[in-house]
Amino acid sequence: MKKTLLLSSCIILLGAFATAHAAGTLVWDMTFTGTSSSPNAGNIVVTGTGGAPYESLSPSFGGGSVTNDAYHSNGSRLTITDSSSTLSMCNSFSFVVKAELNGDSASNWPVLFGLGESNSWNLKVNYTKGENAGWGFAPEGYGLSGLTSMAGTVAQGAEQTFIVTVDAGTNDGTAQTGTSTLTLYLNGEAIATATLAAANRTNEKLDTFTLGGRPMNDSNNQTAEFSNVRLYQGVLSAEQIAALSVPEPAAASLSLAGLALLALRRRRPQE
Repeated sequence: MKKTLLLSSCIILLGAFATAHAAGTLVWDMTFTGTSSSPNAGNIVVTGTGGAPYESLSPSFGGGSVTNDAYHSNGSRLTITDSSSTLSMCNSFSFVVKAELNGDSASNWPVLFGLGESNSWNLKVNYTKGENAGWGFAPEGYGLSGLTSMAGTVAQGAEQTFIVTVDAGTNDGTAQTGTSTLTLYLNGEAIATATLAAANRTNEKLDTFTLGGRPMNDSNNQTAEFSNVRLYQGVLSAEQIAALSVPEPAAASLSLAGLALLALRRRRPQE
């Protein structure tokens, strides 16, 4: 039995190593600070590579508030514009959002966050019900194919980690050639995938990001609490995704139980 478990663990690890990507490189990291019922640029802190200030982001709060190091969207949205963006949908990149939701996943949820290009092309992430119920991508301005979606596990009232990776493959950075693979992770688990065709990839700058709503349209906004947003150039590795993701409560409890058992075994006197 032990040999079987060990072999299974080795196979899983080998599979993870085989599918791992090269590590993504941080472009910017945004957090919130202070307390305000009318938040502004003074309520965000943005750093770049090596912790240096990143001064190219311009926030526009449509409402909401900032308390306890989190942005409470309250049915509105925060629009973030990056005037120095070097990325487009022709590039490989990763977008990380930490948010706390409250609601019933059995019904549709409004748009949680979005990514937009300067020519009104954008990609939304939200929850829908029906035949393809679950979290997924909802594009505006271009089409996706092969969309797969599943519900994922959302712990109500607890911080969750959503990660979107866009893998442009060998055509990274080139104009409208090849396809891109999109993957959405929830707490480290891949819950949605899609393919962006060559004809839909553009050189428009990926310069607009939103929390709580759509990038180009102020409607269908999500009430949630956002604590951290990060943009990476390149596709995050499996190790980075695991390190950035909030663990499932059950998994965290299991890990703690395992550590406690290990400690007891080590303290047990030898017979």
